[in-house]
Amino acid sequence: EIERENKIINDLLSLVKMDKTADTMNISSVNINTLVERILKQLRPIAAKNNIEVVFESFRPVTAEVDEVKLSLAITNLVENAIKYNQENGWVHVALNADHKLFYIEVADSGIGIAPEETDHIFERFYRVDKSHSREIGGTGLGLAIVKHIVAQHNAALHLDSELGEGTTIEIVF
Repeated sequence: EIERENKIINDLLSLVKMDKTADTMNISSVNINTLVERILKQLRPIAAKNNIEVVFESFRPVTAEVDEVKLSLAITNLVENAIKYNQENGWVHVALNADHKLFYIEVADSGIGIAPEETDHIFERFYRVDKSHSREIGGTGLGLAIVKHIVAQHNAALHLDSELGEGTTIEIVF
């Protein structure tokens, strides 16, 4: 219970800090391939506990001007959700691609999916799709709100495609 409350407090603090420092972005040139690989290396042991295969597919080297700390938090939250709301022996596929102007990060999973009536709400603070299992899955209901905030700070776009029982795909376009 203490760990869960600590996670809620830390997530709330992250949101408050982002609200107060909305104009403060530490933009630098970041190798996005390396950033994603580092995040996935940290999260693979969590996925392995449930036999979830995590695959990273990069179509080309991508370097971009972003806030590395904030982008790391957004990608981590997306991949953690893809792992947490997955099925045993499932998969998480992270793809990175770019064209001459934009780059794309896509996180897809074989998880439980999201009902159409829920998709408009999942980026709201404290919103939980699966309220009945929220304690055993963990989390605070703030992860996707944080992702939405970070994406907005980067003037990027967020796209969601989900099929109940089939999985979810979330794409960020920078």
